[in-house]
Amino acid sequence: MKKLQAKLLVFLVLVLFSGFARQAAMAGEEYTQGVKLLGQKRFDEATKLLKKAVTNEPNNSNALYYLAVGQHYQGKTADALVNYQLILKKFPGTDAANRAAQVVGSIRLAPGTTDAQWYPKAATAGAGTSTQNSVRTYAGAGSSSSVRSYSSSNLPDQATIFFEKGDAELKVDCYINNRPIKMVFDTGATGIVVGKNQLQEMGIRPPEGEPTGQSGGSSNASLQSYWLMPADVKVGTIQRQNFPVKVLSYNSAPPLLGQSFIQDFDYSIDRNAGAIRLRKKGSSSSGSAGTGYTVPFTWEGPKMVVNVEVNGRPYPMYFDTGNSASAISMGMNDVKALNLSTDEGEAVSHTGVTGSGSGLKFKVKRIKMGPIEKYNCDVTANYSSLGKPLVGQDLYEGYEYTVDNDRMVIHFIRR
Repeated sequence: MKKLQAKLLVFLVLVLFSGFARQAAMAGEEYTQGVKLLGQKRFDEATKLLKKAVTNEPNNSNALYYLAVGQHYQGKTADALVNYQLILKKFPGTDAANRAAQVVGSIRLAPGTTDAQWYPKAATAGAGTSTQNSVRTYAGAGSSSSVRSYSSSNLPDQATIFFEKGDAELKVDCYINNRPIKMVFDTGATGIVVGKNQLQEMGIRPPEGEPTGQSGGSSNASLQSYWLMPADVKVGTIQRQNFPVKVLSYNSAPPLLGQSFIQDFDYSIDRNAGAIRLRKKGSSSSGSAGTGYTVPFTWEGPKMVVNVEVNGRPYPMYFDTGNSASAISMGMNDVKALNLSTDEGEAVSHTGVTGSGSGLKFKVKRIKMGPIEKYNCDVTANYSSLGKPLVGQDLYEGYEYTVDNDRMVIHFIRR
């Protein structure tokens, strides 16, 4: 970590005296002052101003880069990683993206670790404190105060969550502060995501004050402000208190139930039964399937990455149960990299947590993930970059699958 910080300091000194930093003279006051404070190593003040700069100047790639650097120095490594990756996704080919790529290559998070809003740094436990009950603290939006953490010590060994059959999306019944709401179970989401508008419809007062940060999605390349709100969340027999809920300023898509809520479980999805079956890690009932197909995965921050072949070419993709529209959703940059033809594609539009987007739907001759192979598959390509493509339900339709986080494999059984 010290070596990485030293490298960052060298980057910082260099860019502050380069043309990269001189853009401050042409930018807003928050950006100019934020860069100045960053050079003075006043990181708390700098990041506060740079957050405002990113909001006011969404196309300023340098503002987002400097914000990530400031967060990195604050020790918010996972938050910084999220912003470095946003730069790579939204501003490919820029100086900011080139510098972000060098830093991202040096960052190593524990497998399964997501951005800091979902897995904040654990507070140091005192002598005699059980590690099962260790406390995590969460910064409140717009303040330096913290809220109590959720605990993993009272979770059931087994649980079953039922979803609506006959729908491509896995819609489950959830409760936020005892108010019912339908959510989509989405392995491509880092945590629970809901809009202020949806909280208001539930009769829950949304968070106020300065946003916690900016968030991007797969529908388009835009960023949207979000707040973190501690809430009591219940899904089936699993209940977490003071759980961090990511609240968007507005959400036109269904709320999402993502990875952080089930981080303590291995789970299987049986579409025929309409059930998600969860087994707590380390419990006597925990174990992986011994038959069927096995597909390995790796963690990239909060997302599961699998290797998929498209017309014989291997390509890394995110495993995403929330992608119900096609076998793969990708960006036009991926279409070019895979040398695919969209000549016979049809125009499509879609909606996600950051708003609407547009692209093309076309056919691909062959897609293969591990032993699972399909021909003449639908693929959608968005005009805005998505980062890595999303491999969706159409590819593994007809399979029950179990995610084994300890062994980092997905077991598929045909049903």
